[in-house]
Amino acid sequence: MLNKLALRNAKRSMRDYIVYLVTMVAVAAMMFAFNSLIFSEDIRSMCSEAGVLAAMLGMITFFIVLIVAWLINYMAKFMLEKRSREFATYLLIGLKKKELSRLYMKENLLVGTAAFFIGLGVGTLLQQIIMTVFYSIFSEDYKLHVQMNIWCLVMTAGCYFACYLFALMRNKKAFKKMSIAELLQMEKKNEEIKIGHEKLRQWLFPAAAAYIIFVYVMMVRGCSIWTALILMAGFVAAVYLLFHGLSAFMICRIQKRGRGMYRNNRIFVFRQMASKVRTMRFAMGTLTILLVCSLMGSAFAFMFARYQGQAADYSVPFDVAVHSPTPGDDFAEEISAIESYNKIKGQRIYQIYENGSQEMNLYFGTHVTTTMEKHVDENGNFIPGNEYYTYDTYMKLSDYNALREMLGYDAVSLADDQYVLQTKPRIARDFGKDVYQQQIQTADGALSLAAVYTDAFSQNGINGADYLIIVPDEICEGMTPYYSAYAADMEGEGSAELRDALDEVHRHKHGQLTYDEYEELQMEMDEEESSEDGWSQESSDGAEMSIEMTTEWQESLMEGSGTDQMIVMIADTFVKDADTGDLKFMVTAVTFPLEYIALIFVFVALTILAVQQLSDSGKYKYRYDVLKKLGMKRKDVDRTIFRQLALYYLAPAAAAVVISSGIVIYAGNQFVKYTGAAGNGFSYFGISLLISAGIYLLYFAATYLGFKRNVEA
Repeated sequence: MLNKLALRNAKRSMRDYIVYLVTMVAVAAMMFAFNSLIFSEDIRSMCSEAGVLAAMLGMITFFIVLIVAWLINYMAKFMLEKRSREFATYLLIGLKKKELSRLYMKENLLVGTAAFFIGLGVGTLLQQIIMTVFYSIFSEDYKLHVQMNIWCLVMTAGCYFACYLFALMRNKKAFKKMSIAELLQMEKKNEEIKIGHEKLRQWLFPAAAAYIIFVYVMMVRGCSIWTALILMAGFVAAVYLLFHGLSAFMICRIQKRGRGMYRNNRIFVFRQMASKVRTMRFAMGTLTILLVCSLMGSAFAFMFARYQGQAADYSVPFDVAVHSPTPGDDFAEEISAIESYNKIKGQRIYQIYENGSQEMNLYFGTHVTTTMEKHVDENGNFIPGNEYYTYDTYMKLSDYNALREMLGYDAVSLADDQYVLQTKPRIARDFGKDVYQQQIQTADGALSLAAVYTDAFSQNGINGADYLIIVPDEICEGMTPYYSAYAADMEGEGSAELRDALDEVHRHKHGQLTYDEYEELQMEMDEEESSEDGWSQESSDGAEMSIEMTTEWQESLMEGSGTDQMIVMIADTFVKDADTGDLKFMVTAVTFPLEYIALIFVFVALTILAVQQLSDSGKYKYRYDVLKKLGMKRKDVDRTIFRQLALYYLAPAAAAVVISSGIVIYAGNQFVKYTGAAGNGFSYFGISLLISAGIYLLYFAATYLGFKRNVEA
């Protein structure tokens, strides 16, 4: 009997709350599609860093479970309030509270199960779309095929139904405490508006807005991590206080009854809106935060996705690039390692020179806005730090043109008294015309700047740190070789195995320790008694190894690595195909989860907005019937419904847009500044807003049509 009743009520709920059902289908579909990335054998075989994506998706899934559980709890509580008289009737005819609680849990689980299995079908299609996009990022072809992993299904079902269990257990406790009288009065509670101290409470709105602006100012000025955490806690509280103040403001506006309040049925719309905001203040604040997170997540995903290709091209333009701290290095071992994997089509061994000068270093250290270190002391002298080499870095014109030819660039010509500056696009934006007044002093006289080139040239330590000074060959003859570098053009694709082989050759050649070796060495050093000069032991091959107590493990032998931030590739050896693939995968491991959580959050927020209005349409039917009897035309009724829903949808959306726009535009501009990416913060926010607005309009249209149909029925 109860099972049949639960099935009947579940069918009715799916019909009455179709928007909620569609959202749960979408949640199940996205859970399955994104979880399939974790267990995909294709992705594991494509990249060795697949664990990073799995870890990111796992972390995001935790937050999604919490939010979806909140949605289910909210909807279960909301439906309980709407059906309170029905449940009171069940109790009156002899049903026990425990049985009623089980009945309600069965109804919700039936709705959730139906949505889950529909979602699996939709998720299979979404899986193919996501995999196609994933492969296209790596310029690979993906052949459509369904991937059904048992562990993926188990994880998806576990996460999905965990949301239901978390939410419904709370409602089970609520049933035990309710009496028949409380159930009969529950539906009316939504209509109650307690008015008190509204003139005072309305000031919460400008106070909360002022605090949010204050947080923006502190964000731009910079603050400590603990201060930032305190500010963000207050920021969240301010969002909730916005709607406490807004409801009081609207009530005060209605009470004033100004002339404008009676135009175009404005007082009717305002009263409905004031009632909703008053009874949904906490929900409105939560929806605003969800929409803010959705807009920010989507915008940040676009930032990284758009820049990942550019970052790879500028960091690793050559098929193979190797840095050696030893001047005159012939790279024989590295070349042998390459030839064991790929055929070399073209190669260049060259030197980077220095002449003891620091003029260009000083200019970059004082003009580049993205430097993270102080490069000038109190006397105006240059301080290298980790971003720049100790001395200015020079390259022969012949080497420069050979490398440009390898990359497909046009050759450069110079007069005897000229030089060329090779740097990065984002850095060139910081320069004014004064850069052309920077003369270079050499043993052969002063050189003037002929041109600035910003082509991709591997300038994170291999070909200089941020820049190179290109001079005629004969001028370099009088300079001191600083370090050696090697670049090659190969046939075929460079593999991760080749990169590992080059790394091994490089470490062995220069006596460089791996991190594990360094850790092991440190443990052995701690066990031995140290001397003033250091510590020595016999190595496994019988050679004596002496290491100072102050030894520090370094991943790179470079003196400087440049001022790139956000997405940075720094190493002594590069294999383009392998390294760019890893970079793209690491960025994708961030962008995919961000888009995942952005979509879930916007669906959750819009579902609550839609269900709230559609479920109240029966109550509004009586009110609109009264308006019709008072002479309002059907066209005016439709317009009033549109205004009521638009204002209701606009409240959290407008707050979310205003709040997130400041954060995203500022962060986007900083991202462009530090990475040199194309576009600006406004463009990233605009793309995110357009996508969210498209989903928003679909939900609004569905709500408007459903609401109007219910009112007119």
